[in-house]
Amino acid sequence: MSELKGAPDFFNQLHEDMERECERLHASVCTLDIYFFCYLRRLSRFGYFTYGPINIDVGLVEDIIERTTPRLPEGQPFTMPDWAPEFDFVRFSQSLMDEVRRSGRRRIDELHFLLAFMKVGSGLPARVFGELAVTPEQVEEYARTGARPPQALEKLYSPEEAAEYLNIHVQTVRAWIRSGRLRARRLAGQRALRITASDLQSVLEPVSAGDV
Repeated sequence: MSELKGAPDFFNQLHEDMERECERLHASVCTLDIYFFCYLRRLSRFGYFTYGPINIDVGLVEDIIERTTPRLPEGQPFTMPDWAPEFDFVRFSQSLMDEVRRSGRRRIDELHFLLAFMKVGSGLPARVFGELAVTPEQVEEYARTGARPPQALEKLYSPEEAAEYLNIHVQTVRAWIRSGRLRARRLAGQRALRITASDLQSVLEPVSAGDV
């Protein structure tokens, strides 16, 4: 996605996506994380959400959603749940309208949602944008000029942090490093291992429908 173009019914489309995803997950509550995932998926191309300095692997976000979403007991009929108590949807909606007023446009569009998610400060949005080290100001600058910010240094992970990120045992990470499957580096003059974000991504591969 090289541009975020306004869509008069984007708000309604996103909520329809949200309802379908909650039903698919058999979710017991509607969460900020599911809402964020639906936004990314609707605007992704080839599995990635890309806008200026932002590049997000939507498959990784989906995996987190699958593992962390609170679900109804098996066999319980699904009814559309309420918003999770920790997600103040009214406040989020007010943030959206603030972005609309600041932009001078009349309708909520995809860019307004992106900035509101970046500023929400909790859940998966806070984690994702924190790891990307991208600010709303950089996104707004890109929206105005098309200019990318200077490339930041890649995030580094310890083997323990890499294991937590991938949801695997740390000994598996160390075995991958020993076998050469996962690249790692040592801090100069020390034994501590560090893994770059891009090397961490290299051990992940897309899954086709037939493999599920």
